[in-house]
Amino acid sequence: MDQVDAVIIGAGAAGLFCGARAAQRGQSVLVLDHSAKPGEKIRISGGGRCNFTNLETDPKCFLSENPHFAKSALARYSPWDFCTLMAEHGLSWHEKTLGQLFCDQKSGAVIQMLLTELERPGGRLSLNTSVQAIEPINDSFVVRTSNGPIQTNRVVIATGGLSIPKIGATGFAYDIAKQFGHEVLPTRPALVPLTFTDDYKEAFSSLSGVALPVEARAEAGPSFVENMLFTHRGLSGPSVLQISSYWHPSETIKFDLM
Repeated sequence: MDQVDAVIIGAGAAGLFCGARAAQRGQSVLVLDHSAKPGEKIRISGGGRCNFTNLETDPKCFLSENPHFAKSALARYSPWDFCTLMAEHGLSWHEKTLGQLFCDQKSGAVIQMLLTELERPGGRLSLNTSVQAIEPINDSFVVRTSNGPIQTNRVVIATGGLSIPKIGATGFAYDIAKQFGHEVLPTRPALVPLTFTDDYKEAFSSLSGVALPVEARAEAGPSFVENMLFTHRGLSGPSVLQISSYWHPSETIKFDLM
């Protein structure tokens, strides 16, 4: 049976970064993922250019029942800390609208940076590896995988949420949380496009690809003055993605095109 100090399940941005930090602190680390490639959400972010952070990242930008978590997390690691890491790997960036930072190189360069940070201090990555069960045994765990069992002192779940199933997202994290007795609150989509399910879909389909600045406002929450994009299915763009986090079914969203 393989034995390591820490098993991290999920080879996205969070899992790779966590694995790198643990390995740099002298831990033996194994990062697992059921996908064939690491960092799939990084790969598709920003249309492949990887909008990796925002200069306006601030605790008030996060929706949470515990607002103090974002305060402590951002105080420990700021957007500029990540920019420093990118510079150390020879990566550069530029600012777009509203403080958005995009990598000058393609998103694959950011993925490779995280892989290098993991592997250089001895961390390992195992892809095409599904986790079948996590069993607590005394003060440790046995993680049963498609490649055999692994004994470890620590397990980190970094598999993300339910968004974008076509790149491998599942409800695995929620299942594990329930297994270990954590309360799981009802989930709903956030930072997502909106789709038309009525006559609006046909009426606006001819505008697919057209973008314009708008002010988007839901019945509760702030408003956002950013671009809205018509798609063949509905509405997208920064203003729509932002307002989707505040919208609830049956509520009205207002878009001011003036």
